[in-house]
Order: sequence, then structure tokens, then C-alpha cells
Amino acid sequence: MDILTEKRQRNYLPYDVDTKIAVVKRMNDSGWSAKRVKSYYHLSRTSAWRWRKKYDGTPASLENKSHRPHRPHPRTTSERAKYKIACYRKRNPDDSSVDIWAKTVKSGFPISYSTCLRILKKSDGYEPYKTNPKKRHNKEYHTPEVPGEKWQIDVKFVPTACKAPGLEGRFYQYTFLDEATRKRYLHFSDEHSMYQTVVGLRKAIKFFGYAPKVIQTDNGSEFTDKGLTKREDSAATRDWPCLLDSFCAKNSIVHKCIKPRTPEHNGKVERSHRIDQEKFYRRLLFHSLSDLAQQGARWMRRYNGMPRMALHMKSPNELELEKLAKLMHDTGEVRCPKLLKRFTSSAN
Repeated sequence: MDILTEKRQRNYLPYDVDTKIAVVKRMNDSGWSAKRVKSYYHLSRTSAWRWRKKYDGTPASLENKSHRPHRPHPRTTSERAKYKIACYRKRNPDDSSVDIWAKTVKSGFPISYSTCLRILKKSDGYEPYKTNPKKRHNKEYHTPEVPGEKWQIDVKFVPTACKAPGLEGRFYQYTFLDEATRKRYLHFSDEHSMYQTVVGLRKAIKFFGYAPKVIQTDNGSEFTDKGLTKREDSAATRDWPCLLDSFCAKNSIVHKCIKPRTPEHNGKVERSHRIDQEKFYRRLLFHSLSDLAQQGARWMRRYNGMPRMALHMKSPNELELEKLAKLMHDTGEVRCPKLLKRFTSSAN
């Protein structure tokens, strides 16, 4: 009667009725203290006193009762929210867990991201996103805290498979990304040249509402001619700056080039290009340059409004507004005048 029986199918160690009756009789009849009962039966003194209080002489008073709550938890995920998550995943199988979570919250179900991810993992056929464990550089990278301090610029070749049948030529996407907020501007062209880089940069400054202090690019011919001017037999050898450097000098912009053959130094814009490939170009079909620009503008607005895990579940637009408002509050500088009304409205 003094031997404890274990039930492995439960997540705790219950005691049978015989053990409970033995504990109560030890305390009532034998005069054992609660401390001695605790040491002998390996239980807490609180349990021993509780059993002694409940015991009325019948074994039924010490039977194990159900631990199921009488009513559901007020924050339990509803079946309607689970149905919404399943529908969003079925409609857009290429969407990430963050996209599905954002759509669910906008639909009127304020669940946390961890809850949404747990529901997705329980669904059939769901595979979580796998990151690349290989890292070539482990040094800490200092990302600017204020928008407009530094932009990363790169060019992506539009895949040939996205073109409609009969459409000739190659097309290019010029990406201008602000490092502090990951907000982007996309400029599309059918020409791969430094002139289009300057055209896109001029449009990006108008789109953001402010010019960057530093731009960072690779060593391609659309950004610099250093590789040509260093050659003595090159026809491009000259003493005056190239078109992009002249534009930067007029607008007080510092142009920095990354180390050759190290695209990971421009990792933020390169990562955004992978998102473009997975969520935009995989299902894109365009018939002309203007059609590509229109669809790209819609995708750009969607990208800037998507929450990102790297931004602590905030979208680039939200983070830009938050950081610019903080800059105005701390220093009084209004870096983007067109957002001044939104600063004052958010403060009120």
C-alpha cells in the first residue's frame, strides 16, 4: 500500500487512491509530521495537507479528478482564424509565413506571429523556410539608424522566361535600397548603362523625398569606369569624372564601391533580389517595357508594405515613418518634408 504507482501516459506523476489514504492515515493515526510524510512518499507538504482536509472516510473523496478547464482560454485561437490561415496558404502557396500572418491580422484576427507559425507547422505539407548556413564573412556590419544615410544600389537582369512570346531585347531592374529601413525604389529599363543608373537615382530621390549621403555599388560598368580608366590603352582614359560621379558631386553624395567579387558586401539589396525572384518574377509575364514598369510598381508598393522579420515584424514604410519621426523629435531635422503631416498626426 505504500508503493507509488506511476502512470506514464500523463505529463505529471499522479498518486493513486491507496497512496493518498495511506498518507492521511500516517498523519492521523501514526502521528507522522508533514515533513516526514514528504520525505517518505516523495511528495509536497501542500499535497499531504490538502488530501487530509478532503478525506471524509471514503475513497471517493480522494479520487483523481479531471484537469480539463471548465471554459476555454479567452485568447485561444479560434477555428475561424485557423480556417483563414489555411485559405491564405492554399491561395498563395509561395507566400512566406510572415505574409500569411500579416494577411490574417488585417482580416481581423489579431494573433501573434508565433501562433500563426505553430498552426502552419501543424498543417500537412508545410515546409518552413530554410536559411543558408554558409557565411563567408562573420564581421559585424554597422547598419545606419537614420534613413537616407546610406543606400545600396544594384542591377538585376529580368529573366527571359518572363517575356511574352515575340518580345525581343533584354530588360533590367535598377534597385535603390535604403539600408536603415530596407525601403526600395525600382527603375526598369531596356538599357544597361550608367545613364540609366543616373536616371533611376534621380527618380529614387524624388520617390523617397530626400537624397542619400552615401551610395554603395559594385564595380560594374553601369556604376563606375575605374576598370577602364586604369588601362593605358583604353579609349575611356580621361581626367574628368564619370557621369554618376558628376551627379553625386553636384548633389553632395559620396559614392563608394565594394571590394571586387564580393556581392555579399551589398547583402541587403542582393537579398531583396532573391525575394523578387521568388515572389515576383516566378509568376511574371509582361508584353512591353511599360507593362513591366506597371507591374513592377505594384510589386514595389507591396514589398514596401510587407512586414519583415529583419525589421522586427514591421514594414519598410512603417519603419521609415518611425525613424524619421524620431529624428525630427530628437534633432528637429525634417529630412522628408512630404511626410511632415504624418509626423504631426502620429504625434497627436
